Amino acid sequence: MINNHPCTLQSECVSLYNCIDGICTHKNFFPPTFPELIGMISIAIFTGFASLAGIGGGGVVVSLMTMFFNYSQKEALLGVFLPIFGAALGNFLNLAQQLDPQTKTPVVKIRSAIVACPAMIIGSMVGLILNKILPAFFLISILQYFLFLSCQKFYKTALKEQNNENQRKQTQNSVEIPILNKLSQEEKQQPLQGASLKENIDLIVAICVIVITVLLGFFLRGSPNVQSIIGISYCGFFYWIITLGLVVVLFYYFEYIFDRFQKEELKPLKKECLRDSFKAGIFNGFGLGGGMILIPMYLGMGFTTIQSTGTSSFNVLLSSFQVAAQVIILGYMGTLQAISLFTMTVIGCYLSSSYIFNNLKKRDRLSLIMWGLVGFVIFAMVNLAIQFIQKWSHNGYQISELFAFQSIC
Repeated sequence: MINNHPCTLQSECVSLYNCIDGICTHKNFFPPTFPELIGMISIAIFTGFASLAGIGGGGVVVSLMTMFFNYSQKEALLGVFLPIFGAALGNFLNLAQQLDPQTKTPVVKIRSAIVACPAMIIGSMVGLILNKILPAFFLISILQYFLFLSCQKFYKTALKEQNNENQRKQTQNSVEIPILNKLSQEEKQQPLQGASLKENIDLIVAICVIVITVLLGFFLRGSPNVQSIIGISYCGFFYWIITLGLVVVLFYYFEYIFDRFQKEELKPLKKECLRDSFKAGIFNGFGLGGGMILIPMYLGMGFTTIQSTGTSSFNVLLSSFQVAAQVIILGYMGTLQAISLFTMTVIGCYLSSSYIFNNLKKRDRLSLIMWGLVGFVIFAMVNLAIQFIQKWSHNGYQISELFAFQSIC
């Protein structure tokens, strides 16, 4: 993980940090302490809820990382992408074959998710840079603000879904959820599982091209810990030329993929999709996840609530992968720590999301997912504020640390 404060004695470092070469550095995860073990389990359970709701859950995971692993907010905001990626993968393995209980169509609309990915990756690159250089006070203020907004949205969605569930129980008949008829009819006739081989191959190729392009760009330009494969100096002129070129290529991918995969009925929403996907990527770069932007976008396209959250979770999977790769390549988190967080969240989230989704679907109480998230977000807002003040007090309440910008390189 990134280094913390200078030190000369071990007593100058907070709990779970060791004074190594004059720098307070976080200990390795193994062997884990009891708080770290509880933290891993808590993250796995929460991300099961969060992934089902279509968000990365970054705000709450940051809070759990500061509470149980004693990371500062700055460190947690950079390290949060590994558990988000692991949780998104575990949840996708669960939802990939699930059907919407109301429309009997796939929960995950992979074609629409792929369309948003290039713009979201561009936004993630911008957000990660801002995450690195902006002062701690500014970052925590952004995090608290958007946690509050997401809490409001979750509350409204949970209330709406609960009313629908109660009405269904009273009438013993399904309540129609308004979606675009053409989209619904097409998905019923040809869901993802029954799509032609050519369409499935096209989807796989599109995903692979995006991932390979991003990784190739990262290895071409290099990082502080990974030398460029073509010998480019980190943060030099050609480093930023390659970064700009990657942005241009991803924008072209968005244009092509949108025209290739998106439904005709949704093509007038191209500008809105580009804007919202880019915004979602920026929030993802801050460690917030892009679900709070993507879910309303998919609802506006006519998806049901569970389809919007399921599709958003697939976007979180793809975008968090490339950000997690950057975090490791740039040296923000050690390899052992990254593997530990990733493995724990993949297994934990798959088990928890499978159990939660199947049981709530059987009881027609999927709204409880959203209610659980409302409670977790409130907890995260309170805990982040407390942890921030405690970390600040340990450094002697120095105002300069709150507003200090960091070097981009």
